[in-house]
Amino acid sequence: MTFWLRSLISRLFGQPPDLSIPVDLWLELLQGLRARGGNHRESGAFLLGPSTAHRRITSIVFYDEIDPNAFDTGIIEIDGGSMADLWNICRERGEVVVADVHTHPGSAGQSESDRLHPMIAEPGHIAMILPRFAAEPIRFEEIGLYRYLGRFRWTALKRSLLRPTLRIEGTIHG
Repeated sequence: MTFWLRSLISRLFGQPPDLSIPVDLWLELLQGLRARGGNHRESGAFLLGPSTAHRRITSIVFYDEIDPNAFDTGIIEIDGGSMADLWNICRERGEVVVADVHTHPGSAGQSESDRLHPMIAEPGHIAMILPRFAAEPIRFEEIGLYRYLGRFRWTALKRSLLRPTLRIEGTIHG
C-alpha cells in the first residue's frame, strides 16, 4: 500500500524520474546482465533513448555487443575504438545514450575505478549500478544511481516522495 501511494503522489505532483524504462525492457536488461556475468563477473550495458529532457530508455546495447572482449577479465574493460560502433548504433536507431548500467559483486556503491573512468564523460550522464551481479531480488533501494558532474565528480541520486530516481513502467506478468 505504501509503495502504491508513494507512486501515485509522485506521478500526480512530482517531477519526472531521472530514468524510466518499460518493464519488458527492464526484464530483458536483467536477463542479459545475468547471462553475461554468470553470477561471478561484472557485466554492463548502454541504455539508449530519445534525446529529450526526460531520460526514457527504449533500447539496450550490451558492452560485449560493441567489444566482444569487454567482460573477459572479470571487470569491465571496453576498447575505446569500439565506441565508434556505439555511435553508429545510436545514429541508426535515432537514439542517444541516456545512461549506462553495470553490476557489482556486492553493493551498488561506486568504486574508485567507476568514479575515475566514466563510460560517458559528459556532465549530466547517469550511471546505474546493480548489486550482487543483478541477482534476484533487485530492490529499488539497493540500486545505485549516479549523475556525472564533470572533472571526475559525481552525485548520488536520492529518491524522495516527489522525485523518483528510477521508474519501471508497466506490469510484470507471470
